[in-house]
Amino acid sequence: MIALVIGLGNLLIGMAYSGLGLLSLWEAISQYRWRGLSRFGLGFSLMAASCGPHHLVHGWHVLREGGASMPMLEVTLIGLPAGVVFCLLRIEAMLGRRGDRTIAMPLRTLALLATAFFVVVGWLAGGALDAPLSADQAMCTPTGMRYAAAGLLPVNSVASLGLLCNVFVTVTYSLVGWYLFETQVRRYAVGQQWSLSGLALTAVFPTCAAMHLVHAFSFGSSRAMLPFDLLGVFASIYFLWVVRRVYEDAVVDWNRRPLAGVAGAPERASPWSSKDP
Repeated sequence: MIALVIGLGNLLIGMAYSGLGLLSLWEAISQYRWRGLSRFGLGFSLMAASCGPHHLVHGWHVLREGGASMPMLEVTLIGLPAGVVFCLLRIEAMLGRRGDRTIAMPLRTLALLATAFFVVVGWLAGGALDAPLSADQAMCTPTGMRYAAAGLLPVNSVASLGLLCNVFVTVTYSLVGWYLFETQVRRYAVGQQWSLSGLALTAVFPTCAAMHLVHAFSFGSSRAMLPFDLLGVFASIYFLWVVRRVYEDAVVDWNRRPLAGVAGAPERASPWSSKDP
């Protein structure tokens, strides 16, 4: 039952990330002529191109071969709500409806929730380290490393490289979430309200980082997953750079190129245009 929930949960998360990445890429390409280059959109697409298939492969592997654990189950359940809310709001926006909500929540309450999240994630990561599932996964534990040094466990280079990749994106995605959260705090300071879409997108990254962290300590990586883990390292570096630059308002993106009306060519030239209609 645990393997079923983890497998289906990762498949759902993987499909959501892949769909959002394709949507972001389509919007960046289709509106390039009117809004210019969206570095944020391209960075998000690259991130989703690695994170989506990673979760799809992981979910398929768990459903077929097992390898489930309680920390993976719990962190999967933690990661689902933010992704589901953000996807539903994006679908709503695509259908021409609101696509966002404003919620009133004291900053203190949100800070307590964030603190509780980090405490729980630390506890789950520690539990994953304490309960390896196989010889390859035991390499991620202090006991397993002592055994490997003594030649009692085979050293799996794929699992080791996957461990490093997942730990790396844990750090970069956490930093992305920090900058997005800072942006939401600025919004709250002005209007004393939160954007539900903004909070959901903000929560996607630390929850995704938590899943990568627990996954690294309890599962490692497979040959089918390793290419996406390697891509995720470079995608996360670029996306973190873009988010930081947009946060500092130091890059020209859609945040500084607002679009009024519907994206499309005007039916006729303006009176001051030098071109004939």
